[in-house]
Amino acid sequence: MAAINKEQVDMDNPAFAQQDPHLKINDDEEMGLPPQFRNRYPRRPPLFDGLLNNVRAVTKKVEHIKGFKFEVAGGLSNNFHLAHSWMIPPSSKGKAPNPNPMKQPPVPSYTLAAQYLGGSLKTPFDQPTYIMTGRWDSTGKLEAAIIKKLNEMFNFRFSAFYLNSDPLNAQMHLDCDITGEDYVHSIKIGTGLYSFNMMQTIGNRLVLGYEMMTLTERNLSLMSYAMKFGINKKQNFYTQYVGAADQLILAYNHRLLDKAYFMSELEYSNQTGESRAILGYRQKFAISEVIVTVNSNLKFSSALTLQGFAYQLKLCAIADYKKDSYKFGYGIAMGQV
Repeated sequence: MAAINKEQVDMDNPAFAQQDPHLKINDDEEMGLPPQFRNRYPRRPPLFDGLLNNVRAVTKKVEHIKGFKFEVAGGLSNNFHLAHSWMIPPSSKGKAPNPNPMKQPPVPSYTLAAQYLGGSLKTPFDQPTYIMTGRWDSTGKLEAAIIKKLNEMFNFRFSAFYLNSDPLNAQMHLDCDITGEDYVHSIKIGTGLYSFNMMQTIGNRLVLGYEMMTLTERNLSLMSYAMKFGINKKQNFYTQYVGAADQLILAYNHRLLDKAYFMSELEYSNQTGESRAILGYRQKFAISEVIVTVNSNLKFSSALTLQGFAYQLKLCAIADYKKDSYKFGYGIAMGQV
């Protein structure tokens, strides 16, 4: 299946079984690529919404399986890719009922995901003219997106989300990204909101940005701000204020070794006056990967992934010492994962 150039689209080739396939750590593994496919814009900043992706790929968005998950995936052609996954949650027998009535107990589910890459893709270096993705699960959740790059400056993204089988809960967004050598502007029009944001690289280390968002139903306008500072080639500091949540986020990313990363994230909510810190470590080996996190509430998590030629094994564990809760899970994926 043809690779997707991160310079041309913002969505990596989704592994669909993951909690958020758009988040992926940038390993800087471009040295083996031909010169025309390497990053031609090293000063181009990240999108405002994706500023913390490298950190949150470890601290928040790691897929922790609770129970058993089986997946079969493969490409029917160079352009079309399908994935089927089945999730079986752990048994709730002998456990006290959840006091939160809004939180339903997990149930077995099936997910079907598809991806289509437009254009003629004959070699791994050919780039798609557009990308279409879709995901549906047995609980009624439906997601679909299409990405089209018009030229080096303009990129369009349209996405639709159905949170459940009730069509009244649907959300749709249309994004237009305008990119240059050292700036990114984004315009978003969505269900109940519209916004404009920009990110600008200043000098060799500093990136500054802001976002103006208007909630049409509430007739409310909000401002958000972002900053990225490169301490050196291996260390980055981030800060972001999210006006919609009245939340301040500080984050730090340190590449300790070639494939070893340390991440930290601190969140403070001005609405509740509460704060939370998360520390994470990621180590990648030739055929395996380990991710470990711990937060300020003494909740530990670990995920071990073993990657073979046409299979993937995953072992997960979560220990919440304050709640005296311990959960384990494992997953098997076959095919093109």
